[in-house]
Amino acid sequence: MADPQAIRATIAAVAADFGGIDILVNCAGILPRVNGENPTVETMPLEIWNQTLAVNLTGPFLMAQACVPWMKRGGWGRIITISSRAARMRTFGNAHYSASKSGLSGLHRILAGEVGPHGITVNCIAPSRVETELNKGMVGGAATLQAALKETPVGRIGQPEDIAAAVAYLASDSAGFVNGAILDITGGSFMP
Repeated sequence: MADPQAIRATIAAVAADFGGIDILVNCAGILPRVNGENPTVETMPLEIWNQTLAVNLTGPFLMAQACVPWMKRGGWGRIITISSRAARMRTFGNAHYSASKSGLSGLHRILAGEVGPHGITVNCIAPSRVETELNKGMVGGAATLQAALKETPVGRIGQPEDIAAAVAYLASDSAGFVNGAILDITGGSFMP
């Protein structure tokens, strides 16, 4: 995810096969643990910090950098990045994850202003806990899941389909006036 040459080559190949690039959805993310625990700033190995920022922040930056020229040529585009509510709230540990997701919010606000005049919109989706492989091994197991359910007014954990519906909307013509936004998909567990 953080190899500029590989990303440019992949995007060029996709653009050649499909006649351009219209929509980019950045949906890669990692949350490494240290000895099965959420690392604090004090206990965070630099390699874990760097790895997390490389995948969660540098990867989407490089993908956008490679796709924007194709979108400009077409006069239309959508860049949608999956961030996290962790970008906007305090948690214990996981500074690497929160910092990477906060960085995405800043990156996308700037990018939205830069490419908006070219018919390209740039938005983030910030979900709370979603039932994915990343979250299955969460620290605290069933107790953490129960706590998450208690803090979510809709009474359930988010599903991948909830996020997919938001992506479909932001990728559509109906969202042509939505630019630089962070769409919270949290079941009400986070209300800014």
